[in-house]
Amino acid sequence: MAHYQIQNVSFRYAGSDAPILDGISVDIDDGDFVLLCGPSGCGKTTLLRQLKNEVRPAGKREGSIRYDGASIEELPARRSVEEIGMVFQHPDSQIVMNTVWQELVFAMENLGYPSDQIQRRIGELVPFFGMEEWLHRQVHELSGGQKQLLSLASVMSLRPKALLLDEPTAQLDPIAAREFIGLLARINEEMSITVIISEHRLEDLFPLVTKALVLREGRIAYAGSPSEAARQIGRSGSRDDAAFLPSATRLYLQGGGFGEEGAVPLTVRDGKRWLQARTGKLNGADGQHGETFMAEGKPASAAAPPGKPLLTGKGLYFAYEKDAPMVLGGLDLDIREGELFALFGSNGSGKSTLLQVIAGAIKPLRGSLFLEGVSLLKKRRAGSVGYVAQNPLLYFTRDTVGAQLDDRLERLGLEKRESRLQELLERFGLEGLESRHPFDLSGGQQQKLALLIVLLGNPRLLLLDEPTKGLDPLFKGKLAELLADLRRRGTTILMVSHDVEFAASHADRCGLLFDGRMAAAEDTRSFMRENYFYTTAVQRAAGSLYPEAVVLEDVPL
Repeated sequence: MAHYQIQNVSFRYAGSDAPILDGISVDIDDGDFVLLCGPSGCGKTTLLRQLKNEVRPAGKREGSIRYDGASIEELPARRSVEEIGMVFQHPDSQIVMNTVWQELVFAMENLGYPSDQIQRRIGELVPFFGMEEWLHRQVHELSGGQKQLLSLASVMSLRPKALLLDEPTAQLDPIAAREFIGLLARINEEMSITVIISEHRLEDLFPLVTKALVLREGRIAYAGSPSEAARQIGRSGSRDDAAFLPSATRLYLQGGGFGEEGAVPLTVRDGKRWLQARTGKLNGADGQHGETFMAEGKPASAAAPPGKPLLTGKGLYFAYEKDAPMVLGGLDLDIREGELFALFGSNGSGKSTLLQVIAGAIKPLRGSLFLEGVSLLKKRRAGSVGYVAQNPLLYFTRDTVGAQLDDRLERLGLEKRESRLQELLERFGLEGLESRHPFDLSGGQQQKLALLIVLLGNPRLLLLDEPTKGLDPLFKGKLAELLADLRRRGTTILMVSHDVEFAASHADRCGLLFDGRMAAAEDTRSFMRENYFYTTAVQRAAGSLYPEAVVLEDVPL
């Protein structure tokens, strides 16, 4: 039975002439696990928000959406709240209480559930989500991954029939993201809850869904099971659309596999088996392969020659409270002029804290920090450090994109609406959005706008906290070009990230933050090759055959 029936739905935001959704039609069956993917701004979040009355954006909708056979507009408010749950990209925008326990019971108490029923449900939820050790903690003490789990558990306390998620893994480290996606698969399989998720991180998610919908310019470009959608994209010959497929599937496509019989590899395991079989066919029954195919010293990224030290930190310590554990515990840091340094680590490891220390938002308890020989802890040059925080909403104080940019230019003493601004709007894919409220933009568009606001200040050192969060693979390529251009102009970049694929292609060096210190810091290829979890899907799939393989281009197909 169709859980959702979406018929010829179009939608345009208030004040906009162009539709963001254009004739969407699809049935979503009870118990489906549906993936919405596609470029930033293609309508994924907008479509998702049409499926729950409480979060529908302001604008004009045409067509019909039916939930369990009835028009969704006629769904009683209480039933909508209980039966249709939603988890957003930013858990801090969804969590309303101070403690984990209070957050878990908040919705049930507001709906008037009896105390014995609340107690029973919490007794089931907490073990299922593995929350026993932090049930009575303050929310501000939680890591990003724990906060997102709390958001999901709070929604699940009402036992919804449908679960909507808008890029829920965007702020999670690779390990936490896999655990979260695995939890969604359990919820879908064991409880037969319909799951509809908008996501850009597809390596682990794509093989698990029952239906993949690839949107482009407000329309469904491809639809079907993961294998069917992959074959459709393969037959189309579109390199842009292929960027949304998992690495194993892209290897298969790169090697001409879509002309072969058999299942399309969707996972690292299946991709590895396909590569092993293909290598055996190409090189004889003994399966010999070209371990030395790669040119000597070929970098995983377009590495710049090492420059002189630009930013140096020694013995940095920081804790958020007097008797709390040290978040930074004697950290040493060395960032070279002109490089892109990618910093990895689990949620809560101190990556964002380090950026805030460098940006001057917080002060370390002790230690030294120098930028070009000048102490950042004593004297800070205005505009020398630009900082893009993880939450782009922090940068939006005006009612429209245009007003926000004009305000930034005025504060910088620059003329408004000059050619450079228009050039950047076009380069960031934000042209035509000047009249939109920043909060009505997609997650990826918000990320672009926040970065643009900071870049207008032309910083010497650029600090980026999860810059690819919410960005589609196509704009990631444009972002890489932009960062390369900034580096050519003399900007050095320190990037905190969970996006190993992006770092593998574009970072000069990578580091791993653990237990308040730098556990590793080396060139990108060595970093990816030596790691087990913080490495690319290509390395995991092809590394046993081609030890130097880190990105798709490294595999000779």
